[in-house]
Amino acid sequence: MSRRDLDVAARLEAHALLDRLVQEGETFARDDAVRLIGLIPVAPRRRLSFTGVFKSRGPGLRGQAAGIGEVEVDGEGREKQVSWNAPSAHRIGGYTVTHTPGQIAIELMWAETRDEQSGQSCLLLYDPATGEPQAMQITVQRTLTLLFIRLAYVSYVPWKKPDAARAGLG
Repeated sequence: MSRRDLDVAARLEAHALLDRLVQEGETFARDDAVRLIGLIPVAPRRRLSFTGVFKSRGPGLRGQAAGIGEVEVDGEGREKQVSWNAPSAHRIGGYTVTHTPGQIAIELMWAETRDEQSGQSCLLLYDPATGEPQAMQITVQRTLTLLFIRLAYVSYVPWKKPDAARAGLG
């Protein structure tokens, strides 16, 4: 599939599929996963890519206010996102979705604003040759302490399997 934007109807359908796939439970609907795999455009996988955010504070104001005295107002912060060689991401409802061969990464749009990243994103894994869904994995944040330094990192752990009954196997 070529790189393209999703039209409104495709976005609405994808949003409904995403909501059903990330529901609580031990399984997910195979048919929903197959449809999502076919609906979201595939971006080529890159060996090396970078995505980052630079944040800075804007200039503040300081002065005298009548009847109050000395006041200080912080300036608006600025944020600049940069990426190099990153696969295209699609914003669908409250999700950011990236589709590369063999996996669809699903992340809540506001995930970066949370200190705790557990459960904020997941992966739908599938066989790129057949398009058959294999599993879903979810993020778990762990902390590693070295002397007085604490490092938090995120990894993916098994979460759900396709529903066997929907796959025609049950």
